[in-house]
Amino acid sequence: MFIAVGCNVNKGNSSRTQMKDTVQFTGCQEKISLKADDILEIRLEAIQGTGYQWVVKEPLPFLQQLESDVLQYSPAEGKEPTPGLAGYQILRFKVLSKGEGVIQLEYKRTFEGQVEKSCEMKIKAE
Repeated sequence: MFIAVGCNVNKGNSSRTQMKDTVQFTGCQEKISLKADDILEIRLEAIQGTGYQWVVKEPLPFLQQLESDVLQYSPAEGKEPTPGLAGYQILRFKVLSKGEGVIQLEYKRTFEGQVEKSCEMKIKAE
């Protein structure tokens, strides 16, 4: 699978980690390549307790979002998890089949219309 990303969030701290069948990224990526049955984990900067969250604007047919009703956060390195403190929201997806497309993520309050920031990633699954 291949993913490309364009984002108006800081891309400077992007990183990739591979653990068994889970591919992890921190920050918005330009493109990502995956395989069927991989789990894609994206960690994007977020502040817990503000009402803002990362949401998928348009789902891709070959990716299934896991635990979409549960917001998962991770504190910044060396910090305790505290509401209002910057950290990361964790989004997880399972690759269902081969496919290619751009996933659009928006950081917003779901009860408001305005998007605070966005992230686009090109994804290719093989």
